[in-house]
Order: sequence, then structure tokens, then C-alpha cells
Amino acid sequence: MDIPNDTSDLALQIGAAVLVLVATWVAAKLFRRAISRFLRSRHLTEADPGAVTRFKMIARLGTAAVYFVGVGLSLYVINVAAFQKVAMAMFASAGVMGIAIGFASQTTAANLVSGILIAFAQPLRIGDRVEVEQEQGSVEEIGLLYTTIRTWDNRHVMIPNQLLSSRVIRNYSVRDPRSPAVVTFGLSQDADLDWVRSMAIEEARAHPDYLDDPAPSVDVVAVGEGGMTVRLVSWAVDRPHAVDLAVALRERVVRRLSEAGIATSAPAATPAPAPRPAPAPSVIPPIP
Repeated sequence: MDIPNDTSDLALQIGAAVLVLVATWVAAKLFRRAISRFLRSRHLTEADPGAVTRFKMIARLGTAAVYFVGVGLSLYVINVAAFQKVAMAMFASAGVMGIAIGFASQTTAANLVSGILIAFAQPLRIGDRVEVEQEQGSVEEIGLLYTTIRTWDNRHVMIPNQLLSSRVIRNYSVRDPRSPAVVTFGLSQDADLDWVRSMAIEEARAHPDYLDDPAPSVDVVAVGEGGMTVRLVSWAVDRPHAVDLAVALRERVVRRLSEAGIATSAPAATPAPAPRPAPAPSVIPPIP
């Protein structure tokens, strides 16, 4: 190893390397703090959830680049041939290393690339209500490799970014967050369908989460030997409110049917078709 004869010179070089590492740590911290201040100063956290996703990804990539350059420089300032060769190899082979890592760990590289694409293409954003692989919840974090979804029962589901880029994502927050509350119940074939329809729509309109647009609907979606299946569809401002609305309407409708002496039964096994899509709306009312 080519070690300098002058011990004081070596000590100065090591001190310079330490200063470079400290400066690297400070620069990385200031970089992340600057992005956080920018988001707060522009109020992007409340105004544009997509901006939060993009800038957090930029912060992670920028921090990794700062540390890579800082470590390389700290090795290079020490006048030792072995250290300088390592530093030069780091800078010269950065691109080759990326390709090699991609071949060595294709899944990790695919998750990384997918995370960057998700951050900028934004099929989902931080704070969005989504459904992926039969998991429903809100997006809490979009990381370099995994996306975290917090479900309604307070579970944290970690989904690889590569999976998100190749699966269907139902986003209940993008563009039009309105969501239908769907309630199905079984009736005998001799039930007064007109009264049931009027009663169910009346109960839907009486709920505080009810929306006038689209209008609620009551339809017979299946008929069997034991009776018929009726479906009530009423819309709410978003998915969480629609879930609450469906629970409340199910209880109210069953109670009204019982008070009227109309027997209910389990819905027919025949799956009901999806509710009619919402028409292009006017103005989405604010969440109460």
C-alpha cells in the first residue's frame, strides 16, 4: 500500500475525509429539510397529494446520490493508492453497477423502477382511498420498493411496487371520489315492490351522507323459487361514507320491512350486476 511518509500529511488527509463525510451528512439533511419546507410553504400537502408523493421520491433519490458522491470523495482525498482506486472505481462504474445490480436482483430493481413510475404517473397517491388485490384502505407511503396501505381495520399492508404496476388499482379518490352504497336483501314474490322501492329511497334520502346526484335506485336483480333479490344503490361523497351509508341503510330497511310485516330472506345466490356508473357530475359537494 502506498502510504505517505509524512504522518502529519496523512492525518490532514484523514481529517479532510472526515470533514467531507460530515459535510455529506449535513448536505443530505439540508436537502431533505429544504424539500419539506418547500412543501409546507406552498401548502402542497393539503392542495396536491400527488406533489407530496413526487417530492418524497425525489428526496430519497437525492439523498442516496449525495451519500454516494460524499463517500467517494472522502476516499479520494486520502492520498493512499488503494483508497483512490476504490473512489475512482465507484465513479467510473456507477452505470455498470446499476446494470449488474439489475441482473443480480431483478425483483428489487423492478420494484425500484415501478416505485419511481408510480410516483410520477400516479395511479395512486399518498392519502388516496384504493383497492388492490382485495385490500381496501388509504395509501400511507410510497417507498422505493414497497407501498404501504392502511386498511379499514388498522392493518398496514406492504405491497411490492412491481405488483402495483401490473395489477388493477381501484382508486376512489382520483377525479370523482363519489362511491355507491349497495344494499341487497331478499323478499317474497308477493311483496309490494312499489312500496318497498318508495320506502328504501325515502330512507336513503333521510341519511346525512346521501347525495342527490346520482339519484338512488331500487331494482330487482335476481328471481328464484324462494323469492326475489332487491338491490338499493345510493351514492355518497367517497368510499368511507358509502360504507357507513350502506350499513345504516341495511339496518333501516330491514327494520321498516319488519314493521310493515314483510318477511325478508337471504339474497339469491345469483350475483347481482354492478350498479350503473355515475354520470358526469356537476359539482362534488364537500365532505360534511
